[in-house]
Amino acid sequence: MKTVLVTGGIASGKSEVCRYLASKGFPVYDSDSRTKALYSSVPGLKNRVEEAIGVPFKEIAVIFEDAEKRAALETVVYPEVLKDFSAWRDSQTADTVFFESAIALDKPIFASLWDEVWLVQAPLAGRLSRNPATAARLSAQKEIDPSQADVIIENDSSIEELHKKLDNLINEMKTDLSKIMSVAGKHGLYKFIALSRNNSAIGEALSDGHRTVFDAHSRITTLADIAIYTDEGEFKLKDVFLSINKALEGKEAPTSKSGEVEIKALFDKAVPNYDPDRFYFSHMKKILDWYNELAQFASFDFVEEEEEAAEESAEA
Repeated sequence: MKTVLVTGGIASGKSEVCRYLASKGFPVYDSDSRTKALYSSVPGLKNRVEEAIGVPFKEIAVIFEDAEKRAALETVVYPEVLKDFSAWRDSQTADTVFFESAIALDKPIFASLWDEVWLVQAPLAGRLSRNPATAARLSAQKEIDPSQADVIIENDSSIEELHKKLDNLINEMKTDLSKIMSVAGKHGLYKFIALSRNNSAIGEALSDGHRTVFDAHSRITTLADIAIYTDEGEFKLKDVFLSINKALEGKEAPTSKSGEVEIKALFDKAVPNYDPDRFYFSHMKKILDWYNELAQFASFDFVEEEEEAAEESAEA
């Protein structure tokens, strides 16, 4: 499961970004609202906060003006937020979840939570007009260094334009198996980037982003071109992946180094009509390697054939 941090300064539009993502079916953890709920759901938390900051809980807003009190509150509250988010994420079944927070990027306790950072930016004038409290809160929130972000979303126009940008990002999150390559003699999968002038293929490793140039003699196969044999004909690899994902019911898949009994039991459940005379145990292990790499570095939200055709038409 991939975790994306959505961050940005006050009134930058990150909440609108998350609302739109939620409307598209993505699980979103709103750290502000979840933290407020923790004050009521975690026994004794309010008392611990009062002891830490030295004022009654109803005066908690003092933290925005007092850095020491803010730091004291964080030592009490952030471990509870971390536990709550971890439990929430474990309960999700989506390939990608989003964590909304204005401050998490600057807090070491949250550093290992996400795989990618989306930074929402907006002109200061627009931020001030959206939220009158922006000016007062700016001193309490450290401005985010754009170099820390994997994706920067410029919220500098209409809400419709913001939604269009998000639609493009959502489409880019999908896995296009026609551009995922297996190269004979090479470990792991590669994303096709481009053809060079001499028809060599430039591939980017899913695991670490390292780029390699494969010459015209390399034996390259895209995962979209692979199928397995069943009693009813060929079964596309995309559908094999989806069947495995469904059969696992949210559990982790075995690896290619797992026992033969465990691996065959999974395929017996996921693709019970596979042809044992033409689909071998070695094929199962290879598919599991690919499945686990996609699970870790991509997603099982696949680009559909009609989307591929539309993209190819646009490129032409």
